[in-house]
Amino acid sequence: MKKLLILSCLLLSLAPAAFARDIAPVVDAAWLEANLSNPRLVVMDVRKVEDYKAGHVPGAVNVIGAGLYVKKGDINNELPELDDLSDLLTDAGVKADSLVVVVESDGSRFAWATRVAWTLRYAGLENVSLLDGGYAAWAKAGKAAQTEAAFKKGGSFAAKPVAAFFADKAKVLGAKTAQLVDARTYDSYFGVTKQAFVAQAGHFSGAYPLPNTWITVDGLVRPRAELEAMALKVGLDPKKETIVYCDSGVLATTWWWIFSEMLGWKAVSNFDGSSQVLAADPAVKYVTHTWR
Repeated sequence: MKKLLILSCLLLSLAPAAFARDIAPVVDAAWLEANLSNPRLVVMDVRKVEDYKAGHVPGAVNVIGAGLYVKKGDINNELPELDDLSDLLTDAGVKADSLVVVVESDGSRFAWATRVAWTLRYAGLENVSLLDGGYAAWAKAGKAAQTEAAFKKGGSFAAKPVAAFFADKAKVLGAKTAQLVDARTYDSYFGVTKQAFVAQAGHFSGAYPLPNTWITVDGLVRPRAELEAMALKVGLDPKKETIVYCDSGVLATTWWWIFSEMLGWKAVSNFDGSSQVLAADPAVKYVTHTWR
């Protein structure tokens, strides 16, 4: 019995961070309203300043989202420097044990919300969540709004990157057994359309198509069971290493968030730079007009 108890304690100590969450990966307006007085809570409104000033969740701190996905050289939407990221989060009142809820405009901005949330998780924050439906859902529910700027004191945060959440070109090209997921629309995956900053149409050979637009309906995140069914139906294996990519590493964070934070898959990374980096390599040949 004593050996069994020791083994159980050891297994618990090795449990992944996903099981240590003190907040769900997606919360609704009712939950947020009920928890506004929690001293650990930091509501991070990542909308434009003018939208924030027009009305925001009481106590929400305005952090411009663009500061969390920056342009580096010719590459869009990259991670900021760690010192800058640490300073930004400290200024927002974030501590290592904070419960951070990211608030975007509405469901159409879900990918930008998950991009911010992924960045915070990569930086080492364990308890990060999204307001389902963004501020639009808060307003639609008739919740109180504040117009004066809010500030949260006492922040102290030093980024400690979780390398496993991050993928680059070398990781993708060297991944012999990982499953790659293309989070763009079917038109982009098939090669009918492409972004101007992406050098090749189509997709990385062998990638599974799973559009990010499937995740929400009427601006809200679909139930967990539906999202899991989608992933399994296209042939994905929750036990395999998974790398999600898109055009520049924004849309990819939507399915990263679902796989890693909602479904609890253990080895999921976001390809920061995605097709903008990968398709620019002449040695990499994207394929068109084919499904896998």
